[in-house]
Amino acid sequence: GADMAWYAYGALVHNLKGRNTIICDNDLTSMSIIVMTVTSIFGTMLRVTTSGDEAVTTDVYHAFIACACFVVLGAPLGFLLLSKHNQRRLKNLFYILAALQLLIFGVVKIRDDVVAWCVIGGSL
Repeated sequence: GADMAWYAYGALVHNLKGRNTIICDNDLTSMSIIVMTVTSIFGTMLRVTTSGDEAVTTDVYHAFIACACFVVLGAPLGFLLLSKHNQRRLKNLFYILAALQLLIFGVVKIRDDVVAWCVIGGSL
């Protein structure tokens, strides 16, 4: 979404133009979190005000409340962990979780499709 586009622009365009001001990874992450928050609030307001066949069901509200707990606890915790001291550990954790997510996706969705596994393996 917009948060990833902001991060990608900062890391791949702004920082590579050779300017005197380089935006570090922690600042890019913080800014993308702010963009994510604003777009989430705006999207939620639009979704809640929708009526008719596209109106929000109670299942959507239940999912929203279930996710809100993780956001309310995870955002401050992430802010506290985003330090120079923990940066390498967080990157390693991200790589491990990304590999685990790819593996679980493969087991659940791809299963025994050899061609799909070859495409994934070749792209790595």
